[in-house]
Amino acid sequence: MTALAAHIDNRDGKPRLIINGVEQTPLIYGLTDSSGARWTWEEVPARNLAIFAAAGVRLFQADIWFEQMIGSDDRLDLTLARRQVAGVLAVCPEAAVMLRVHVNAPPWWIDQRPEEAVGYGGPAPEPERRWGLQKLLANDNGRPLRASFSSTAWLEWATAHLRAFCAELAATPEGAAVFGLQIANGVYGEWHQFGFFAHDPDTGPASTRLFREWAQRRYGDEAALAAAWQQPGLTWAEVRVPDSAARETADCAVLRDPRRGRAVIDYFLFQHERLADVVLHLAGVVKAAWPRPVLTASFFGYYHCLFGRHAAGGHLSLDRVLASPLLDCLCAPQSYEPGARRFGGTGHARGLVDPVRRAGKLWLDEMDLPTSNSGRTWEPGYVSDLADDVAMQRRNILHPVTRGGGAWWYDFGPLTGTPDAARFGPTGWWDEPTLQADATALVRIARERTARPYARAADVLVVQDPWSFAHTVSRRVNLAEVRPGEVPPLRGDQVTPIGVDALILGLHQSGLVHEEVLPGELATLDLSGCRLVIYATAAVLDPAQRRVLRERVARDGRHVVFTGFAGWGDGTAVGPELAADLTGFETRLQAKKPAVQTLALDGASESRSLDGEVEAPVFAETGAEVVGRWADGTAAAVTRARAGAVWWNFALAPTAPAVLRAIGRRAGCRVVNDHDETTLVGAGLLVVHTIAGGTRTLRSPDGPVIEAELPPRSTVVFDAVTGGRLLG
Repeated sequence: MTALAAHIDNRDGKPRLIINGVEQTPLIYGLTDSSGARWTWEEVPARNLAIFAAAGVRLFQADIWFEQMIGSDDRLDLTLARRQVAGVLAVCPEAAVMLRVHVNAPPWWIDQRPEEAVGYGGPAPEPERRWGLQKLLANDNGRPLRASFSSTAWLEWATAHLRAFCAELAATPEGAAVFGLQIANGVYGEWHQFGFFAHDPDTGPASTRLFREWAQRRYGDEAALAAAWQQPGLTWAEVRVPDSAARETADCAVLRDPRRGRAVIDYFLFQHERLADVVLHLAGVVKAAWPRPVLTASFFGYYHCLFGRHAAGGHLSLDRVLASPLLDCLCAPQSYEPGARRFGGTGHARGLVDPVRRAGKLWLDEMDLPTSNSGRTWEPGYVSDLADDVAMQRRNILHPVTRGGGAWWYDFGPLTGTPDAARFGPTGWWDEPTLQADATALVRIARERTARPYARAADVLVVQDPWSFAHTVSRRVNLAEVRPGEVPPLRGDQVTPIGVDALILGLHQSGLVHEEVLPGELATLDLSGCRLVIYATAAVLDPAQRRVLRERVARDGRHVVFTGFAGWGDGTAVGPELAADLTGFETRLQAKKPAVQTLALDGASESRSLDGEVEAPVFAETGAEVVGRWADGTAAAVTRARAGAVWWNFALAPTAPAVLRAIGRRAGCRVVNDHDETTLVGAGLLVVHTIAGGTRTLRSPDGPVIEAELPPRSTVVFDAVTGGRLLG
């Protein structure tokens, strides 16, 4: 076969996947890394590869680990990697394959070099007893013995083997069918710090050594460091990674004051810059070593549903990665927030998809939602049926398509139970005729839109700043409180996640068309079509960003909404006076117990409460319309016109779809759907995921008003330009 060459071409509004000169629809079928379902040549995986090939899928993904290819003699053996690709080609000769390459150091390597291991803020790594066919990543979020991302010895080792892997595999017949490599490490291969749920990584020797070197480059001399960290007499040799007590100390409500907490802020800056640099370095190794153009991909850019642990284990350095040409594709599973995954939920990505698209990189959702065909044995009480499966598949696969990206079906099915065990053994999640017919239709719809110019008429922007989480405090998750199928209880910061997860859930079901944006994009982004800008988690806005807000954002009658502690910091200080200077509302901090905020706006209302006693924003009422109050009667949400814009301030972000819709209407935003249900718009599609069904008037941003009857518990797909019904 002709060897594949792949690249991203940015044109007509979105990044486009080009393989051998032909644009490909970025829908992929992927196998799990788990035993019993991971090897492409075995009976059940081969069957599932074949049925997705029959559905029109031509892109496939499979895992391979350095640990499976590199023995204790440190020699690379490509046999398994070649068999993984060959197994796909056996059932679909015209397939293009992406390999997920896990570059973790094998146990024998780290056993020989314990000084290169991750440290966990107190407790030592726990011994790992592997036996049988245990998943290689099963213990990633405990306290496993793993090589630190700060280990230069590990990175040199991984670099050498990745370079050899690329050069040798690309020269084989199987390598000719590889169009991309997804570089994986960290918790579950997703570049989270190991153990980040319940621990504070990385306090090990490798991380400490590199942090000292970073601090020396940043401050130049010990006196400057000691002054910045408020530790008189501090020397380079005394620099330590902040412990859990320091990380969990807040100075102003949930915020760190950089005048007191600079050491912690600096550590998170170092940790996340290092993480980004490692990912980009390895992507660069692939680009340089593969003899043809090849797609580089990685799990990165996670933002939604990180359980309040963004700084401990997330990806704060998204801006650094988006600015680099080395990584072509960012990936993440769809949100694990129950409101996103359940029937009637939103199905949205865990990442900030819109900045990724605007940066010219392809976004891929990992769709790993179970079906009734195999169930979900790890979640007691999970119930679905075939009709619901179809509706969820449509929602989840088309969601990223409407945002200018793609998705893959990630199949854990063969590992779970089968409803009809008397007739079937292990079977894929989507190995069922009705689901396969629907998958075929989805591939067809996505393919029809692949070559068209991409457009998404969003008039709402939501400002999200990953770096905010270096400035906000969260506490470690208590694993004893984690239940299957549920999000762990948040500890510490209960306010910021409302502006991350709950706000986005509400926006998806408000009928408004929104996009997320990084603060740095606002200086150059075309704002002419934007009527409403919501500052959700931008806790720190530096002087340049404040100037952009005043000169570009808050003008032309636009509505500007601040939620939670957005704008309370400027990089050098933090406090309500900085927020007041920015928004014009007199603001103070006050203890609340009970902390209950009730909103009432144009006939819409909602109530939100926080556990225990919290310090929360309170606003002066003079000259403002009060649209929300705390339980004690003080103002929790206010609005007024000022200086060419309409300003809003909410102590807790509004999250009810009806309230968000009311704000949007005041701002002059279009409302596609008046009902509180997931409504997706983009790529010439209008998709409604509904529980109740019924008569709808849908106002497409692309022109037509669609009068439709929606079946209950369905996902209905319309052509947004003609109004024609495509599915459902």
